[in-house]
Amino acid sequence: MIESPQEYALLLLLLGTVTLAGTLLRSGLARWRLPAMAGFILIGVGLSGLDTLVPFLTPALHHNLEVLAKLGVVVLLFRVGLESDLGLLVQQLRNAAVIWLPNMAVAAALAFLVVSLWPGYGLIPALFVAVAASATSIGVSTAVWEESGHLNTPRGALLLDVAELDDVSAVILLSMLFAMVPILQAADNGPLWSAAAQAAGWQIAKLALFCLGCYLFSRRLEKPLTAWFHRLDPGLGPLVFAAGATFLIAAVADLLGFSMAIGALFAGLAFSRDPAEREIDRSFAVLYTLFAPFFFVVIGVAVNVTALHQALGIGLVLLGAAVLGKLLGAGLPAALVASRRDGLLIGVSMVPRAEIFLIVMLHGVTLGDWAVPERLYTAAVLVSLVTCIAAPVVVQRLLATTPRPPTPADPTP
Repeated sequence: MIESPQEYALLLLLLGTVTLAGTLLRSGLARWRLPAMAGFILIGVGLSGLDTLVPFLTPALHHNLEVLAKLGVVVLLFRVGLESDLGLLVQQLRNAAVIWLPNMAVAAALAFLVVSLWPGYGLIPALFVAVAASATSIGVSTAVWEESGHLNTPRGALLLDVAELDDVSAVILLSMLFAMVPILQAADNGPLWSAAAQAAGWQIAKLALFCLGCYLFSRRLEKPLTAWFHRLDPGLGPLVFAAGATFLIAAVADLLGFSMAIGALFAGLAFSRDPAEREIDRSFAVLYTLFAPFFFVVIGVAVNVTALHQALGIGLVLLGAAVLGKLLGAGLPAALVASRRDGLLIGVSMVPRAEIFLIVMLHGVTLGDWAVPERLYTAAVLVSLVTCIAAPVVVQRLLATTPRPPTPADPTP
């Protein structure tokens, strides 16, 4: 692919504009307690609309934006894994699993029913939407919980555990889906379902080996190698090693047929048990700030603005399924485990769909209309925007009237 100097200039222009606009977006939207990702998606939608009037998004420029987006996915999922507390997750696994299983299943089932019954869609698009809808975006609601002082409470820990299980399971389901869809695409009959199940089983076996490798790396190699790189370069050594190892693990996951997202997530989990995790996270924040916005920008660029009105119908029904799926799937079990108030809080907090949801849908749309049609993808982006804007507002109002239980950090009266 040969690129002209003008295309390089356009790429640098977009890179500089998005990077500078990122600070303004984060600062401005934070005042309204809204996620910056909504702003970046709207930037992408704006670029898509501008391209319909003055075509400038050439195939080469599209390709370069997608490369930046892939780097953004890797950095984004690495930080999700890095900020996960495996020890706390294991401690809360029993209670969290009681909520996570129905939460994932109900949300996925409702989304599957909507798409499979909607005229013009079939099995494979329904499977992609079901996998995507099973996940949540806890980062959207967490800021409200933390600001109100409720995150460092039992209900806050339970919320985080369920959300982490949601994201991990959605990424694993995406891996299985990737193995199954080429077979399911051929036809829809019994023998092919059997072959698809075998492919999914083989994918699970490969994933188990991959997880074992990540576990051994985390237990045996990560700390010594991080210390060695620190001795070589006390300033940047740990960051360089974390970045290099993450890219390598993500590449291996992609070559094994999972996705770079899975590799990046498990790389973050591998580094999460290191006491130097906070230092690595602070250093990685620079890469996150530079590249993560481009994932959301590309999400918006992929939206066909001329077909937005055609996606409103399926978008509204999917939105209802997305909200109801989490309120029933997460809210009711949480009410049984904790209280009705906690059930409502956790249910609403699980409604936002952003990172994993959009990663799954973007993977599908890149395969073609047979996997995720353009109209369905646009509807999913609309669902993501509405849930990420509306849910935090509701959570904030609920937390404002919810008494906060004392925590170990609270002073003794």
